[in-house]
Amino acid sequence: MRFSKFFPAIVAVTLFLGLVGTSQAQTTSVITGKIQDQAGAVIFGAKVTARSLETNFTRSTVTDGEGRYTFAELRVGRYEVRAEQDNFKPQAKTLSVTIGETVSLDLQLQVAVADTVDVLDSAPLVNTQTSELSYLVGEKAIRELPLNGRNYTDLALLQPGVTSFPLRDGGSVVAHGLGMSINGQDIRSNVYLLDGTLQNDITNGPAGSAASTVLGTESIREFRVETNSYSAEFGRNFGGQINAVSKSGSNEFHGSLYHFHRNDNMDARNFFDREPIGKPEFKRNQFGGTIGGPIATDKTFFFFGYEALRDRLGRTINSAVPDANARNGVLPGGTVTVNPAIRPYLDLIPLPNGPAIGGGLANYFFRFNQRLDQHFVQGRLDHTFNKNHQVFVRYTNDRADQFLPTDYPQFPRTFFSRNQFTTIEHTWLMSSQTVNTMRFGFSRTPVGQNVQSDIPGTIPPFVPGRRYLGSIDIGGMPRFGTQSSGDLRLVQNVFSFAQNLVHTRGRHILKFGSLIERYQDNMVNPTFSLGIYNFADLSNFLRGTPRQFVGLTPAAELDRYWRFTLFGFYAQDDFKLTPRLTVNLGLRYEFATQPQDRRDIALVNFNDTRITPGPLYQNPTYKNLSPRLGFAWDVFGNGNTSLRGGYGWYFNTNNQQNLIVTVTNPPATPRVVVVNPTFPTPSFAAVSNAIRPIEWNLKNPSSHVYNLNLQHQLPGEFVVTLGYAGARGTHLLRNTDANTSVPTRLADGTYFFPNNAPRQNTNFGVIELKKSDGDSYYNAMIFEVRKRFSRSFDVQSSYTWGKTIDNTQASTFFSDATNATVSALPELPGLNYNRGRADFDIRSNWVMNFNWELPFARGLKGTAGKVLDGWNLLGIAQVRSGLPLTVFVAANRSQSKWAPSSGPGLGPDRPSFAPGYTFQNAVTGNPDAYFDPKAFLLQPSGTLGTLGRNTFDGPNLRTFDLALTKNTTWSKLGENTRIQFRVESFNLFNRANFGTPNLQVYAGTPDAINTPPASLAPTQPTPIATFGRIRSTVTSARQIQLGLRISF
Repeated sequence: MRFSKFFPAIVAVTLFLGLVGTSQAQTTSVITGKIQDQAGAVIFGAKVTARSLETNFTRSTVTDGEGRYTFAELRVGRYEVRAEQDNFKPQAKTLSVTIGETVSLDLQLQVAVADTVDVLDSAPLVNTQTSELSYLVGEKAIRELPLNGRNYTDLALLQPGVTSFPLRDGGSVVAHGLGMSINGQDIRSNVYLLDGTLQNDITNGPAGSAASTVLGTESIREFRVETNSYSAEFGRNFGGQINAVSKSGSNEFHGSLYHFHRNDNMDARNFFDREPIGKPEFKRNQFGGTIGGPIATDKTFFFFGYEALRDRLGRTINSAVPDANARNGVLPGGTVTVNPAIRPYLDLIPLPNGPAIGGGLANYFFRFNQRLDQHFVQGRLDHTFNKNHQVFVRYTNDRADQFLPTDYPQFPRTFFSRNQFTTIEHTWLMSSQTVNTMRFGFSRTPVGQNVQSDIPGTIPPFVPGRRYLGSIDIGGMPRFGTQSSGDLRLVQNVFSFAQNLVHTRGRHILKFGSLIERYQDNMVNPTFSLGIYNFADLSNFLRGTPRQFVGLTPAAELDRYWRFTLFGFYAQDDFKLTPRLTVNLGLRYEFATQPQDRRDIALVNFNDTRITPGPLYQNPTYKNLSPRLGFAWDVFGNGNTSLRGGYGWYFNTNNQQNLIVTVTNPPATPRVVVVNPTFPTPSFAAVSNAIRPIEWNLKNPSSHVYNLNLQHQLPGEFVVTLGYAGARGTHLLRNTDANTSVPTRLADGTYFFPNNAPRQNTNFGVIELKKSDGDSYYNAMIFEVRKRFSRSFDVQSSYTWGKTIDNTQASTFFSDATNATVSALPELPGLNYNRGRADFDIRSNWVMNFNWELPFARGLKGTAGKVLDGWNLLGIAQVRSGLPLTVFVAANRSQSKWAPSSGPGLGPDRPSFAPGYTFQNAVTGNPDAYFDPKAFLLQPSGTLGTLGRNTFDGPNLRTFDLALTKNTTWSKLGENTRIQFRVESFNLFNRANFGTPNLQVYAGTPDAINTPPASLAPTQPTPIATFGRIRSTVTSARQIQLGLRISF
């Protein structure tokens, strides 16, 4: 039965159900509470009014028989809540409501003795209403904290349970943006929303441009990071939800002008800016402005923002090249004859200009002038038709181009993106108890790259007919050649319709919803089209004996066009079970139609003799029924202490990034894997039949997520949170070569791969299978202290002690990690060979930020006051442990024939661990030799090494950013005009936070004839000379930024 027959009916039902709700993200807020008299008795029929202090929009309701009132679907902003009743003195409180927040506000009326109104300013600090773990990043933090690059999403890293993952291959455009693991989940499991409209691109990666920048700091009002047990209103993926809301105009004109500047004259030298190159040039200018205000008072408002970034960064690239002796075949282990076919390519590799490394290699440094140009424009128009109808339209355009290096000067490339996002939202107040919100959204996220190959025209490409030379991987050296993704083009268009209905009834806040998102995924994906030769080490390269070639055939089709639709439905009830206990109940159902291109294929059964044209897999999403359950208990009934807990079953319904890797499948786009090929002309006539299918009986990835936390308010407006957060992932997507050769098992239990052992399915070569048998376990303790701004000071400090264990998960692209291979190594019964720390696991993470208005000159008048008053000190600090590392053998020592896609600098096997060494003393921490090579043994040919996956801690990170600001007013520009001068220092103490070391310890070429090993202590070869060598940092050296901001 074809799903397409029912598609129109499903759309119609969804549109009908849209009249009663949507599975959209929550971009509004709720104020709820009780009205009581002095004796604590509830007041029935009291009039309660919520008035926006920015637009004067007003809503009114009356209390029910229990004295309750609720205002649902309020837009974020500052409100006055006023309660009045005959014979009582009116009372009002002002407060700010933030995105996705439910605020409990009780008012107590006193018997009237005069015609006066009590006006108080308050907002609760402790969450007594909802069970999720979520954290607000407010407008002041976005505007004032020292934000390196002014990427507002970086502030998500200040929240508990959120960690960065910088160890991705920056040479690949699909690895753009800030990788974040939230609640122990994979970096491609997060959802990024602006005014409820999806910002994820086709790679399901982080929001922002291809330049890894997220502009719009002055145009974003605030955002909330949902990390754990969030309500049924949220879906698509089971990671975190970054939910931002844009700024809007008000009844007063407000705006800003700003310019931030950096240059190398104020900066420290990077650890790797060594002679003969020295410290390179650097200039960065970031500037823009905003303006917002009324078009018609109380009716129509506008907001417009523009931001530009121009960055010219000189970089010192530290690479490795053959030394003068090696170029003549003279290596430390003996002399080899340089193959004539290798000579033209050897001559392309630059000559060394730095000290020798060893093993025939020497340092090579070169200067590269990296360029970045980005332009961001955002406009919003709000209109109030009457007291029952509001609408807004917001449009965002973000264009970026970045010119980047590779490890050698001949092969630079350009990343580019052209993002557009539009939201149209209508809010209808149907009654004082019922609010309906309808939203239309559109997002377009083109991303791509253009490559260069500046080499003589006499050097032919590896693949006939291609424009560029391919790549050469040599054990111990960085990849040499054109960036392997070629001139990539990835475009995703998403059209969305969503509608939300909120109804308050007694002690219930009921929410219902539905969502339609129509996806158009278009791509030209030339990955592997240029070809990649792999040599185990320098000696094999000089002799011209590659171990493998991977490439696409000359006639391969590189384009694909997929279409599919995501549907979501939910119901949510926040039920005040008792005056002190709120229960949050939710249920979500979400599914997606089957994406399909006419060239898709499937491997229905693993032992099939041929592929089957048609759908890639059986659609697993129809059973995605997702319950949510939580509670919030006001322990003492005074709002100062809450005990909260929640559970939810979440699904990754949206896994479109996995479509990208299926492009390289026969018959339209055959990818060949040639073992022991000729160089430089591989034979495409007699090759292994390599395929990259998705598991036919695919299961939908899901995660059981849960938390329990205690929150308590202390004097001085401090709030302390102590909690536990956990997640159990099941059916996670993994990547592996499922068609390895068949081993035998020796008497001692060792698996042994004989020479030329057949593959499990002899009809194919590599079967790079995307399967859904991954598991993960995340457990974390969270401790957070927050102080709301008062007495000239605010602070947030959080510590997360966590652990994520998996057997590789959600591994979409081989560029997703440089600290480990994203594909599972051979999996044999009884070994559990891939279980270990997740690639993004961080055990210990402490972050802190603060804002201190210096009080020393407060109250001074005259010139002294103008000079000494108005100074602020702001800072961000982070201390975290290192990410895990895996050590590899460069060649397929086990002869398992495992050969899926893999990033440069990794390998198809792991070595063994030497006796007497531990995972601690095997690490020296020296950036020139991070590991002790003696800690590793090359296993006998035909066997797997005993070393585990992700067993070592990589370099830790310590950084502190500080800003000193001076605020002053200038009445000539208006009484509300403020001028701010800023001096900011990023990485104030100039600590070198190192990146990934070289992880290949041995070349590991297998023996010509494997024999069952009598001992696991073979004669050891010389380790690769660059093993453990670090060539980069993950943060910059100390940089000083000067800024001027005028606001009115």
